[in-house]
Amino acid sequence: MVTAIVSQTSVRQSLIMRSLENPWPQAPASPETRTVQSVSRAFVALRTLAQAGRPMSLSDIARRIGVSKPSTYHLLRTLALERAVTRTNDGLYELGWGLWELGSSVVRSNDLARIARFHLDQLSEQTGEAVLLSILEGHAVLYLDRGQASAGFELIANVGRRSSLHGNASGKVLLAHAPATFIDEVLATPLRSFTTNSITDPGELRAELERVRAAGHAVCWQEQELGMSSVGVPIRDHAGDVVAALAVAGPATRVNESTAATLVDLLEAEAEAISAGLGPR
Repeated sequence: MVTAIVSQTSVRQSLIMRSLENPWPQAPASPETRTVQSVSRAFVALRTLAQAGRPMSLSDIARRIGVSKPSTYHLLRTLALERAVTRTNDGLYELGWGLWELGSSVVRSNDLARIARFHLDQLSEQTGEAVLLSILEGHAVLYLDRGQASAGFELIANVGRRSSLHGNASGKVLLAHAPATFIDEVLATPLRSFTTNSITDPGELRAELERVRAAGHAVCWQEQELGMSSVGVPIRDHAGDVVAALAVAGPATRVNESTAATLVDLLEAEAEAISAGLGPR
């Protein structure tokens, strides 16, 4: 998004194009089918940017969508406020990470939790620990579902609860595979210190995210709550895009460096099974 769209991650391109391709046939104007012109123009502008595959100027967008420059400016300004588009440093416009977030919600609504349910329970039985299925929502992790711990430890991570992106393994996985502009935006905000192990330096967190991408998994050793640690891996769709995170969380006496390798192997096996269940779209 700060760089050209063509160089950005396949995550955003796949989800945005899936969301913006026009699947609706044109219908005759009638009281039942009459549309809101401003909304239609907004989607025309977004599809124009998606199809261009590069940042565009105000004049170019206005010409392509057949709207005056002043009207196009107000349209793009509104979309920017909703993070649907981003204005680059040189004054051009490109698709914003807010669309990627909406695309993630589409995946979530298409039975991700239902498909993962069996695997959450199976992983909980294998490890005895809490297992968390999470997605990215805004600048936070959203716990979509969980498998209950059976080893005498109850994790406070209720379904629907939000958590930080930098203080747990799920958040690190999701942030590491988010668009570069989104990462920059998160790193530009203060990083809360939860414990003495919390990562609060933007440069240090950026390096940690690079390690997560390289390793294929994330670890969090008592960074959000003393005595509690987690290990997480990404869940990918059929295109290889990360749409969710799967993590095991529990007491640091059981979830630690000595058990991490085994937990990663178990997590990856279940994550692959969930990904296979998502199937082609």
